[in-house]
Amino acid sequence: MDFFLLFLRNMIRHNPIDISLSNLKVIFLLTGILLLFSGCIDDDEPGMEKVSRTVLVYMLADNNLGSSYRYDSQNINDMMQVAAAGELNGGNLIIYRDGYDTNPQLIQITQGKSGNAEKNIVKEYPDRNSATPEIMRSVIDETVALFPAEEYGLILWSHSTGWVPGNSSLALSPARRKGPITRSFGQDDNSYMELNELASAIPDRQFRFILSDACFMGGIECAYQLRNKTDYYIASAAEVMGAGMPYSLTIPLLFDYKLVLEAVSDAIYTYYNAQSGAYRTATTGVIDCHKLEVLADAVETILYNHRNDVMPSTTDIQHFDRQYPYICFDLRDFLSQITDSNEAALLDRALAETVLYQAATPALLGDVAVRTHCGLSCYILGTGDATLDRYYKTLDWYNRVYTTD
Repeated sequence: MDFFLLFLRNMIRHNPIDISLSNLKVIFLLTGILLLFSGCIDDDEPGMEKVSRTVLVYMLADNNLGSSYRYDSQNINDMMQVAAAGELNGGNLIIYRDGYDTNPQLIQITQGKSGNAEKNIVKEYPDRNSATPEIMRSVIDETVALFPAEEYGLILWSHSTGWVPGNSSLALSPARRKGPITRSFGQDDNSYMELNELASAIPDRQFRFILSDACFMGGIECAYQLRNKTDYYIASAAEVMGAGMPYSLTIPLLFDYKLVLEAVSDAIYTYYNAQSGAYRTATTGVIDCHKLEVLADAVETILYNHRNDVMPSTTDIQHFDRQYPYICFDLRDFLSQITDSNEAALLDRALAETVLYQAATPALLGDVAVRTHCGLSCYILGTGDATLDRYYKTLDWYNRVYTTD
């Protein structure tokens, strides 16, 4: 830009009166270019240039994950190490953090000019309940507007009870668990975001992927409720360790130009499978949401064919939660108890299309042995209590696969 200004000044200095038509054309052309460049450069505006990928971490840390264990700070530090190493590939890493110690903030993690990572507070909000669909939708819309990209990813960071209502009496509260702290989506202080609210907060087909860093979100009920929100869904059928997804390993993969989500899931599994004792705990699966209707067709057929059968005892069916009543059974293991060979083959073909990757450690928190894991869990209607059954019947998955006639 300085070159253009110098050129114009010299031209006028040497031709103060007699400026030819051709020179005027050059001056007008250069002036237009100068205005174009000046209009495109604004150091005060974040994310003005469209990049390949923007990833939003929706971090609800106003709970014991943040206040007692500081896992939010640890995870953000891991993300900053990735940025310092230049592994964001020019993408936008954005965190909406509603923590225990500050008002909610929209944060951008970048690599500074010196090579160190920078944590830039883009916006600070008044104290508010971020576990509501209205607030979550506004954050997503704001992130898309401020940080345009060819595609977007979403990480859900918080406690969760899967498809079960957050205020349920079901004993999934971390305070009633033994062993290491885990992540059980959407706790902001004493407020919870239910699964249907989470789905309503996310615009349809907004995200290339959604990764749930929270417990029990790997159920078919959760995946199906979010089927129209994302192309691919990554989640755990069981509890997620408090340290969460190993962000120093997963963030570089999420910003890789090729975006191989199976590699992301494998990094999670490999990291935790290398741990010892109760910390050797992980289940993970990558779901192709475009194929969920194929799986739903297969499950609907099986459930309809056996609608009058007595459901099998759950004693020998693989479950992934540690407290009764169990709500997270392995989907394939459950259905295999009632299928004939043709139905089993139909189910396996559908699972092969839908579940792109699955893995599980041999045990969960040292309490639950894992002998089989298809990548998705499910609830077995009638095995919990009347309250759970009533709520379950409001979910999209129930209304899709359970035939009433």
